[in-house]
Amino acid sequence: MKLSEWAACNGVHYQTAWTWAKEGRMPVPVLQTPSGTWLVTEPAPQAAGRVVVYCRVASGDQKADLERQVARTVRGAT
Repeated sequence: MKLSEWAACNGVHYQTAWTWAKEGRMPVPVLQTPSGTWLVTEPAPQAAGRVVVYCRVASGDQKADLERQVARTVRGAT
């Protein structure tokens, strides 16, 4: 992505990001093309290692349905 796009997504003014790139202080890898455009190669996001699910039924007498729903959801998440 272009440096200006990265700056907008990360709440950094473009001129600040440009200065960081020129000085080699960017927190992510960047490269300058022959035309002078700065490109950010942000690493792929890492999985957080946690999944949250929400299961529900309409009434308390559907407890068996809730347990089946929870089991199915846990299988899908893992």
